[in-house]
Amino acid sequence: MLDPQLLHLFVLLAEERHFGRAAERANLAQSTASMQLARLEDRIGAKLFTRRKRAPVRLTDVGELFLVEAREALDRLMRAETVGRAAARGEAGRIAMGYIFSAVASGVLPRLLTSIRREMPMLAMVPRMTETPEQIRAIAERRIDIALVRPRPAYPAGVRAMTVHDEPLLLLLGRDHPFAALDTVPADALGSQTFLLPQFNERVGFRENVERLAAIGGSGMPDTVHTGDFITAASMAAAGYGVVLAPASLARLGVDSLVARPIDGFAERIETALLWHDDAPPAAHRIAALAAAMASGRPAPPPG
Repeated sequence: MLDPQLLHLFVLLAEERHFGRAAERANLAQSTASMQLARLEDRIGAKLFTRRKRAPVRLTDVGELFLVEAREALDRLMRAETVGRAAARGEAGRIAMGYIFSAVASGVLPRLLTSIRREMPMLAMVPRMTETPEQIRAIAERRIDIALVRPRPAYPAGVRAMTVHDEPLLLLLGRDHPFAALDTVPADALGSQTFLLPQFNERVGFRENVERLAAIGGSGMPDTVHTGDFITAASMAAAGYGVVLAPASLARLGVDSLVARPIDGFAERIETALLWHDDAPPAAHRIAALAAAMASGRPAPPPG
């Protein structure tokens, strides 16, 4: 493989058309530069320059073609070094990212991606919408690098969590529902309602919020219908199949005939957390720092 310094010297001579000036730019004696370029021609097996006394050095046809490749090779080497250094600082590479739908609705995901693109333009992001339980497993198993999830009381060993957003919980219901005429829905009026519940195969999650709401209203756990996601739940609520306790941002889904109302005496808020692993690549730790700054309203921290 050709020595990059030799390619650099060749490019300098092609630019200067003078051995002395090229050698000076390369911090070499002219005799040393001449010997190195002669060695390059031997390696290539062809003359790259025409040399005449008191006349500028000229590239041969072979030299002209070789110059294009030499410049491209040097550019690639410089980019490789730049990317390598950026990756070491956590500013380049490829990051697999999981997120929940409400991270989109709340604006957390768009804001974080904007910050990442601004601060780490060489980083390739691969986002994929996945529900919280699967994201936690994927982080623990190192199948993804970062995740935006609903917080859980505990996480697997090595998994870090940080709250990046919180918002109030509202009641979503159809426009024709009797409670839609109210400015605020009384908690004690909800015992007879069917709650559409985006709940997974675990007890923690929105079911706990509904249980606490029922306790405030003085009733037992209301009837529930499980759905796979909030979009389905909101669509069913709009059609009159029940009501949904949901983050306020989901009221902006644009589902026809869906309205949102606060619940009197119920002030719970729901959080979004960023997860990453202790052994995640440097870029994931850098993203965690950006997310912390975003959540607190501080400027992005410097790399490193």
